[in-house]
Amino acid sequence: MPLQLSGRIKRLLPLVFALVMGLVAVGLVRHYLAQQRVTLERERARLLGDYQAPVQVVVAAKDLPEGTLLDPALLTTAAVPEKFVQPYASRSAGEVTGLLTVAAIAEGEQVLLNKVRRPEAVPKDAGLSSITPRGKRAVTIGVDAITGVGGFVRPGDAVDILWTIQLPGADRQQGDVVTLTLFQEVPVLAVGTETVRQRGQQVTKESPYTVTLALTPQETSFLLYAREQGRIQLSLRAQGEQGLAAVAPANINTLMETMMGVPAGASARGPKQVEVYKGLKRDVVLLPEE
Repeated sequence: MPLQLSGRIKRLLPLVFALVMGLVAVGLVRHYLAQQRVTLERERARLLGDYQAPVQVVVAAKDLPEGTLLDPALLTTAAVPEKFVQPYASRSAGEVTGLLTVAAIAEGEQVLLNKVRRPEAVPKDAGLSSITPRGKRAVTIGVDAITGVGGFVRPGDAVDILWTIQLPGADRQQGDVVTLTLFQEVPVLAVGTETVRQRGQQVTKESPYTVTLALTPQETSFLLYAREQGRIQLSLRAQGEQGLAAVAPANINTLMETMMGVPAGASARGPKQVEVYKGLKRDVVLLPEE
């Protein structure tokens, strides 16, 4: 009997050994996984620390070559973790609007203050073509103290362009006068012979002078046509202001309706009238009073 029991024990020893080793292996794996979880939690906490407190910084909305005059259309903002905000990064578009890039800035790259400088810091003999934004054309119009906002328009500013024209009436009669906002956020490249790279010089505006604007080729042709057909007026925008405003054409109808509540086509006194168009011919028909 003892011999049989001893034989059984010998046969069970490998199983017992395997079981013990299995338990040890399980323990080691659990210990390893616990250590890995601790390591992962530490790494996760470190990464979360890196991405906390994002701040808004100014970035390039497109590739900006060296010598680009910065305007709001070329800039945007992005939320960046504070740890990854680069030194000299601009936090406000108004801070760099009107400045020139002294190094190329890639699309999405943070706009750094050491990569831009004030126009007057650039050599004054630089040509106008070097400060004209790519895709735009420099076009010059004549203005005076009234149409040029009293002479307060300066190189580097942005303006809106308004057009006042008298529409043709019926039977070759003069029609209504209407004022339209042709373009908005138009960069001013130069006033007289003073460019954005010479801004800061004292320029007298007592007599008619010129303003050079940056427009697309199509906008340039529209502006020159409008100048020959009516009256051009500049409207100065606030520095750093971005976005286009919805502006309805201004005429007697929209003025009376907006300011006095008189329906379009009616007048404050007199009979009601309606406009009738036959092709390009315009007639006014008076309606009998009720």
